Amino acid sequence: MALLAAGTPAPTFKGTNLTGPEINLENYKGKKSVVLIFAPDRVDPSSTNQVKSLWIKYRDKAEIITVSRKVPSVSMAKAFLQQLGVKFPTLYDPAMNVYKMYGVDNPAAIFIVDPEGNIVYSLQADANKVDSKALDEAIAANVK
Repeated sequence: MALLAAGTPAPTFKGTNLTGPEINLENYKGKKSVVLIFAPDRVDPSSTNQVKSLWIKYRDKAEIITVSRKVPSVSMAKAFLQQLGVKFPTLYDPAMNVYKMYGVDNPAAIFIVDPEGNIVYSLQADANKVDSKALDEAIAANVK
């Protein structure tokens, strides 16, 4: 399965949000960019806090949504995110439907979708370390 490339229309989706109401990508169309981060398959408070910092920095220009396929349990994941003060949307995709739509076999992967619904940036990242500085630079360069 090939990772979707920049220039491709972003597949739309709806799904379970571990931090609030259902996520619907269509809700952002025409409003602001969306950064999709397909997170590594592990619980990592440090990485979660790095994403939280980026969300705080860019939340007026872009919505950052993390996508996870494995969590210990939904209630434990919600408690963990609440304990860290996470307010950004966190899509839980255990059937990997969104993963398949975006061509993600192995997290971590990052996509930036412009307000018109097109992918303007995609990257297969190192699952052992999501580089928050590189992600910050990618958001700064691709979010208007």
